Amino acid sequence: MLWSFDTIAMIHLAATGFMVGLIWTIHVVHYPLFSLVNEPYQPFQEAHMSRITKLLVAPWGIETLSAAALVMTASTGTDRALALVGLGLLVAVVIVTGLGAAPIHGKLVDAYDETLHRRLMRVDLVRALVWSARLIPAGWLVLSN
Repeated sequence: MLWSFDTIAMIHLAATGFMVGLIWTIHVVHYPLFSLVNEPYQPFQEAHMSRITKLLVAPWGIETLSAAALVMTASTGTDRALALVGLGLLVAVVIVTGLGAAPIHGKLVDAYDETLHRRLMRVDLVRALVWSARLIPAGWLVLSN
């Protein structure tokens, strides 16, 4: 095996921690600023989507790959259960992002809309809370091994 379970767990915790910090920064700092952008709004929204994607693609990819690797390399039932809980929460994040946040961003490209912005904030709060919950199994796997 290339990497031990413990090494994968530490990489996973670091990637998850980065993503949790990023999503809360977006939720508390960046998204609230959307309402302060003057017209034309479209260039701002397009730039946001492009730049945020570039920032999160590597750590989210590492988080996803390491989540799958933890499930595959777990040697105990407890480790496998924790890894599966973490992977399940990650799937929930992907669903909330794909069915909630991404379509709203797509609509905001046309123009700023206060109703859409409020909806984005609600969806993003759910996403931030679910992502934060991922720290529990990720941290437990590091601390218990």
